[in-house]
Amino acid sequence: MKKILIGLTVIVLLVVAGLVYVYANLDSIVKSTIEEAGKRVTLADVSVDSVLIETTQNSASISGLVIGNPDGFKTDEAFSLGMIRVRIDGSTLTSSTIRIEEVVIESPRVTYELAQNTSNIATIQRNVESFVARMAGGAGSSQTTSDEGDTKIVIDNLYVRGGAVNVSAAILDGRSLSSGLPDLHLKDIGKQDGGATPAQVAEEVITALNGAVFKSVASLNVDGLLQGVGGLGMGVIDTLGGAASSGGGAVGNALDGAVKGLFGGSSD
Repeated sequence: MKKILIGLTVIVLLVVAGLVYVYANLDSIVKSTIEEAGKRVTLADVSVDSVLIETTQNSASISGLVIGNPDGFKTDEAFSLGMIRVRIDGSTLTSSTIRIEEVVIESPRVTYELAQNTSNIATIQRNVESFVARMAGGAGSSQTTSDEGDTKIVIDNLYVRGGAVNVSAAILDGRSLSSGLPDLHLKDIGKQDGGATPAQVAEEVITALNGAVFKSVASLNVDGLLQGVGGLGMGVIDTLGGAASSGGGAVGNALDGAVKGLFGGSSD
């Protein structure tokens, strides 16, 4: 009996020690989880500077979340999401569907790189969509679903504020195009289906960001690019704007034509 009690005591101590470790290291655990899951979903490197969990306030802040680029792109990153603040409905933390009252992404920076007749943003969006499709069914879906767990999320309000977009392409010959990113407000993410997986949430958010980026490309600071070279008038802006609504390849072709007209000759 004494040996059994000693054994039970050791088990209890191990469980308590484990819980203490998780609680004491909660911020770093969440940080690692974001980085590992983010890379798996986007197929790009993901890094986080710091995570601060306020357990008594049911809130969290994430600073320095950076999503790199998939293979084939040269710029350092696609998204630098600045500061992210999250407020959670604490009563749902132990349920299968967690309700997040508000997510605010402040001052994100997007680098829109044109290459291979597409863009890095469109490529990341396709990667996320492919991941979500694998979760829903098909090859390897059972393992993926197991990795993601059963917890689902509903987000009442998600705001993206104060962002900016910078366009990078070899055809710009060192010059840059930049524009503000339109503010976004997404509501009731996952609500209609009774909750969404983290990957599905990522898909919806990145799709919305992608649309906002295209709008920014349509209103690029062409005047700044043309300063000292001679303007081509609203024709360039109209061409870029129309191409933005058609996707990455069309934007690339429009920029290519514009730059050839501006600087002469081939853009190679």
